[in-house]
Amino acid sequence: MVKADEGVVYSPRTCFGITYGIHNNHWHQAILQNGQYIAQGQPIYTYPCTPSNDPTLKSLTVNNNQIQISDKMEFKTYDEQVTIIATPTYQGAKIEYEQNKKLKIGNNNVQIKITGMAGLSKTYELNIIRQKILSTNNNIKKITIDNKEYKFKNNTINNLFVTSNQKSLNIKVTPEDKNAQITIKNNENLKSGDNKVTIIVEAENGTSQEYYINYHKTMAISDIIGTIIGVLILLSPLIIIIIIISLKNKKKYINNTKHYKKYKL
Repeated sequence: MVKADEGVVYSPRTCFGITYGIHNNHWHQAILQNGQYIAQGQPIYTYPCTPSNDPTLKSLTVNNNQIQISDKMEFKTYDEQVTIIATPTYQGAKIEYEQNKKLKIGNNNVQIKITGMAGLSKTYELNIIRQKILSTNNNIKKITIDNKEYKFKNNTINNLFVTSNQKSLNIKVTPEDKNAQITIKNNENLKSGDNKVTIIVEAENGTSQEYYINYHKTMAISDIIGTIIGVLILLSPLIIIIIIISLKNKKKYINNTKHYKKYKL
């Protein structure tokens, strides 16, 4: 490796976005280091800024999509394979890259190296990100309730009867797509009477579909007794009024009967 004090170039100039300078009577690519330009790579025996030495990229397309040129580029696609077409600025420059590339999910790195006629080179980096196609499937493949399999009709299971002491349903849902998310609502502390449990299936892409289980839960004896007591409490004022009216009518009837007997011939 050339030491800084031995590799300092003079007459530095920039062309094609690259800095060059003279060292040991030859041109070299150079980098700025500690305030000085230091020679890099092999010597160049011709003036580097001539068009034939241009190592830059003129255009780049990926599956016919135009990419903006920069040292580091990025392209996103859902395709499994891409065709890359890279064109150097100088037609006679040597260009090296993988033209047809199979993609894995995630990052796929491609290097594009261009070498001018005098040996000047520049490498571009292209990162192709293959995105996963998210499923839209939010269907249910199979459902069991308390170990018994059921079928949906219009996304609904009807006429399910639940005993009075059952607090929840043992529901097992198998979606058609294993990546779908299942949410079950209103399956705790089941209410007496007619109610429903809601199942939400969310597909991988975020779209969701709802399914329903309509059930009837019988009332416990304690609930029935409580209901009767509650009804009686609500009706107690009416019952008292009816009793009072009945007593008054009975007293009136007795009085009328005595009056009738008094004047009987």
